[in-house]
Amino acid sequence: MVMNHPSGPDGTIPEQDDGATPSAPPTPGQSIDESFKERARQILAHSQTVTAGSVHLIGLDEIRQELGDRWGSVNERVHVYTERMLRKVLSPRDVWFRYGENHYIIVFAQADRKSAQLTCSKVMESLHQALLGHADTRRITVKTAVVDVGGGVALDTARLADLLKDAVHKPEAVVAPSPPPAEDAIPAAVEARRPHWTEMPADTVTPQHRPKVLFRPVFDVKHKVVSTYCCRTDADTARYLNLMDSFDPEREEAVFDLDMETLSLAVSTYNELYANKFRYAQTIPVHFGTLASSRRRREYIQACRMIPRVLMPFLAFELDGLPAGVPYGRLAEIVAMLRPFARAAMVILHEDAGDLSVYATAGVKGVGLRLDGREDEPHILERVQAFCPGPRKFGMFAYVDGVRTPVELEAAEAAGAVYLSGPIIGEDSEVPEHMKRCTERQLLQRSRRRHHHDTPWG
Repeated sequence: MVMNHPSGPDGTIPEQDDGATPSAPPTPGQSIDESFKERARQILAHSQTVTAGSVHLIGLDEIRQELGDRWGSVNERVHVYTERMLRKVLSPRDVWFRYGENHYIIVFAQADRKSAQLTCSKVMESLHQALLGHADTRRITVKTAVVDVGGGVALDTARLADLLKDAVHKPEAVVAPSPPPAEDAIPAAVEARRPHWTEMPADTVTPQHRPKVLFRPVFDVKHKVVSTYCCRTDADTARYLNLMDSFDPEREEAVFDLDMETLSLAVSTYNELYANKFRYAQTIPVHFGTLASSRRRREYIQACRMIPRVLMPFLAFELDGLPAGVPYGRLAEIVAMLRPFARAAMVILHEDAGDLSVYATAGVKGVGLRLDGREDEPHILERVQAFCPGPRKFGMFAYVDGVRTPVELEAAEAAGAVYLSGPIIGEDSEVPEHMKRCTERQLLQRSRRRHHHDTPWG
């Protein structure tokens, strides 16, 4: 049976079947609703603190129906994605377990009924958006076990559209992670558990409930067009990561969460735009630490298998954080793992030096240099001029990220950079825009206009 968290809200596990398979499905002739009511009755009867309104049921039937014939080959990966989402969103004291083939029962420790319903529905909305490319809030529902007049268990079915409408009129109902219980009630395993992005207090460095990913436009120097977008984190997320010790295991997990969020958002966004006849090239960053760990690598590649085949020719992976002296065999293995899901793998460097011959032999197609805007311009120009010829010497293309001034743009082009990105090319945005053909002169004019409108008198 698939279950999360070692204890229930009162320190006991809600009564469940043993084994490694999902909890027992409805008996023949019994509907999922009737089966859930019976299961909820057992949970309410055997737990000291679980109250009516705490026990909820969500299902994947809508997703299964839309995936059609693909469901048979991807259903276990859908469950992996669902369970990861539940682990991220729920508090350490909430309990969830897989029920039957396509459903999950969730038992909340402290959230009130409306907040719990909204949390469950938002999980389903995220799943629909990530897996289908859209989310119809009128069709997303959650079932809640409530006590009827006679003392029995009845079901309340809530639609996400109605819950969102109520939340607008009642701001205090907006979901927040359940606060931790008294210190002496926290099991040791839970106490050691790191906080996910979704569980960060509101007064931490980043105000978001999850890492925010933006799309940065890229200029194709040869074809004079902006038709590529690379995913980048927003300033608050980057600041939060930079404040963490680079050797802290919690940072590795935070970066892994960011990589998973970036992959999910990049694919779901493109999936929706592709359905509307919108085409562009997209670069998805992934950190070396994510792919160096067997557990994180397995989960990341599992998520990659959810990428629709029609999108793969438009995608490229960008390896970030490669250590100096990375062995050829290690890098070649990583590139080979990513190759089935995209047209190319690239490497982005923060320092000038890189093992370019190793990169080329391992199958890397391009190498980029990320500029630091805090450096003085003469030093930046030296770095660009020294870096760009190197990748070409080994049969790879060079690109530069973080170009801010006309002088830097001109220097990068003169040194042989094929792609350029940064403030002078265009600002990061929440959604990619349509392809733009433009010359360097037009880029500079647009940059000046953006700067003018950003001033108080613009």
